[in-house]
Amino acid sequence: MTIGQDLHLADHRDSHSTFKQVNGTNGHASNGAVPNTNGHASKKQDGFGTRAIHVGSEASSETGAVIPPISLSTTYKQNGVGNHKGFEYSRSGNPNRNALEQTLASIEAGGAEAIAFASGSSTTANIIQSLGPNAHVISVNDVYGGTFRYMTRVAPTTQGLQTTFLDLQDLSEPSSPSSPSTEALLSSITPSTKLVWVETPTNPTLRMIDIARLSSILTAHSQQTGLPRPLILVDNTFASPSTPPLSSVPTSSYTLSPNTSTVTPTSSWVLSSSLPDIPYPLLSSPKKAA
Repeated sequence: MTIGQDLHLADHRDSHSTFKQVNGTNGHASNGAVPNTNGHASKKQDGFGTRAIHVGSEASSETGAVIPPISLSTTYKQNGVGNHKGFEYSRSGNPNRNALEQTLASIEAGGAEAIAFASGSSTTANIIQSLGPNAHVISVNDVYGGTFRYMTRVAPTTQGLQTTFLDLQDLSEPSSPSSPSTEALLSSITPSTKLVWVETPTNPTLRMIDIARLSSILTAHSQQTGLPRPLILVDNTFASPSTPPLSSVPTSSYTLSPNTSTVTPTSSWVLSSSLPDIPYPLLSSPKKAA
């Protein structure tokens, strides 16, 4: 799932930063602004392969080990209440989980933060709950069954969520005559619409959604109407981080099975984001929220 808006993540903590500064923009496009390089040549971002191998797997400063050791500790020593070395209890933070999150955030194009969840259901619930009460969501009409059930059976009861399911496959360019899919999308946006939920390819019918075009349509609509631009979330499960969508829509969620975990089947999920300060606490500050 990828949530996108042309913003920058507000909570960049040094211990979890996964991207070098590029042209003074923290790895993001500068939107036409003059790059701020302080008189020095800008650093080029490492390639996918380099980031996949090295980010999150830095050599140990204590032993020089090039493979991160497995941390089996449940609790961590504190010098005082809240005075610790970054870890206090494995549920709130673990060196191995942090390394995994750093790696997966890094290999997403533009990703700056990531949270590993135990399941897709918990990922979906956290994202939807972060929208707050009485929110409206637009979703692709052949969304995964578990997501559909959460949107139609659980969230309406727990937080008053309303969801409109649409065919988003044949969207037209904002400058072209509107297609039926585009007209339906635009007519469904309300002041309460906070999120557009997309899968590409969809599960299980493998329909493709043009997320860059979707982003352009939402931006143009917001400029014309003055309504807030809904965020875009793309469920990137089938593609996984090998083909990240974050270059145009900067937040992605995907399963670690089967495409990422090639040895042991898992049910874990990851939410990766390069989002800035937005009204949804989990999405704007994932580490702090976690």
